[in-house]
Amino acid sequence: MAANTGICGICSLRQITQTSNHWCQQCEEPLCDECRDNHKLLKVTRSHDLIPISDYKSIPSFITDIQQSCIYHNEQYQQYCVEHALPICFKCINDHRKCNVTTLEQVTNNVKTSEKFLDLESRLDDLSQNIDIIKKDRNYNVTNIEQMKTKLGKAIRQKRAEINKHLDNLEKIIVKDLEEKECQSKERIKKVISLVKEKETIISQCQTDFLSIKQYASNLQTFFGITEIEVKVYENEQYLHSLGEDKSLEQVELVWKEDPAIHCILSSLRNFGSIELKTQTSNIEFTRAKDKQAQLQVVKTEETIDNVKMVLQREISTITTYGSDIRGCCLSEEGDMLFTDNQLENGCLTVIATDNKLKYKMPLGPSCGFDITCIDGKRVAITTGGSEVKIGIDIIDVKKRSKIKFIELPSRTWGITGGHNSLIVCVEGRGIYKINTLDYTTSHVFSCDLSFYSYVAVYTDKIYYTNNKDKSVVCCDCNGSRGWTFKDNMVLNEPGGIAVDNNGNVYVVGEKSLNVVIISSDGKHHKQLLSEDDGLFTPSAIFLDKENKKLLLANTSDTAFVYNISYE
Repeated sequence: MAANTGICGICSLRQITQTSNHWCQQCEEPLCDECRDNHKLLKVTRSHDLIPISDYKSIPSFITDIQQSCIYHNEQYQQYCVEHALPICFKCINDHRKCNVTTLEQVTNNVKTSEKFLDLESRLDDLSQNIDIIKKDRNYNVTNIEQMKTKLGKAIRQKRAEINKHLDNLEKIIVKDLEEKECQSKERIKKVISLVKEKETIISQCQTDFLSIKQYASNLQTFFGITEIEVKVYENEQYLHSLGEDKSLEQVELVWKEDPAIHCILSSLRNFGSIELKTQTSNIEFTRAKDKQAQLQVVKTEETIDNVKMVLQREISTITTYGSDIRGCCLSEEGDMLFTDNQLENGCLTVIATDNKLKYKMPLGPSCGFDITCIDGKRVAITTGGSEVKIGIDIIDVKKRSKIKFIELPSRTWGITGGHNSLIVCVEGRGIYKINTLDYTTSHVFSCDLSFYSYVAVYTDKIYYTNNKDKSVVCCDCNGSRGWTFKDNMVLNEPGGIAVDNNGNVYVVGEKSLNVVIISSDGKHHKQLLSEDDGLFTPSAIFLDKENKKLLLANTSDTAFVYNISYE
């Protein structure tokens, strides 16, 4: 590549400075108009690709920096080593004699129309669209947060106004009561004062009469006169004593006896509530041209459940060594099979390798260990089932073989499934709960009367669950609104483990009917896939690997099976 693309490379060799307007892709050299014309006339170079120098300068530097000549032999690359993914010159061939070598022209010919190039272009377009979708979604979320802030602020102020109004009413009531009590007390006291004043007049008159008798009356008059005064004095003495006895002279005070609830408000009410960040599963669906094309192709061949066929890949023995009441199963990213042995207060996690050999067993006590689902390559979640000691979900590190987190829930937990950084779990009598696997926060999705041994599966925005109480399979949305319900004991008796494929078809275990039934995405059609003839004598747990189209099915004891799912 020329050091200065703005100067014609050929002219510069002749010590002439001429502005370049063109670029030769093969020669990697800038050309002026005159040299371009000569370049197109020469037999050796007339087939070369020439582009405007401005277009060349728009090419990223990491592309223009690519050498087209061998750095070891200073010769143009002509060959390509497939094994080392390297361009080579003819002199390099000696070092690649044992490699698969082809011509460089063959691997680069029509590269811009190749599937890889077109796929990359499509993926870039998809990324651009997906980024735009995310930006719009996040901006919408910001706007929504601002609206919610305004709404919540209004609600807080309204609640404060309601509290103020309530306190104002309570204040008016007690102030009115205070005024009434004041009036009652004052009236009683004034009544006593009025009566005492009457007695005071009488005694004052008696004192005047007594003084007059003392000064002017004779002894005879005094003797008979004091008797009448003595009677009045006695009556008034008795009256004054009666005032003390009937508590008319007690001191009256107004006392405010506070309601204990006021102290509770002042001492226990530390804040006006709390603001929480509640998350919901994103509804964003990323676009990808290849996926769209694949979906169109799949739909064409999978319009009916009649096309679904089960091909037995292998049978796994679980006799005694592994478990006696298997209720949950799943496949790890490495292909290991994980089973939960449901035992009262003494559950067990069993991991079987791809060669059907026991890898390890891990006790789960005090959890009963009911159902299981993989969170990622390291963690699994296991429900505690019928345990009365611990009720919730155990998060297990399968690499370290240890419990790393316990998530408590309000009632016994049964079926569980995962996806989109969350866990969906059946909670007995309460309904469906969701757990965020990033911070382990829980939220109630919707209420329904779920029984024990209920299982759950999810697909897109739909939730599917089995209910042992009415022997039904239910499809509903995230609000609990039912899309359809399947209930037929002749076809599917005591539905248990449940899974959903990428077409929305539902696979359900019939524990008493000893079969596996597939139900169409609209709930209108069904078909028996496996039966007692296939070794199902106590079927319980099921797991579907959607990506690899594999189905893991377990009896409660003795055997489990891995099937390949085909669509014929």
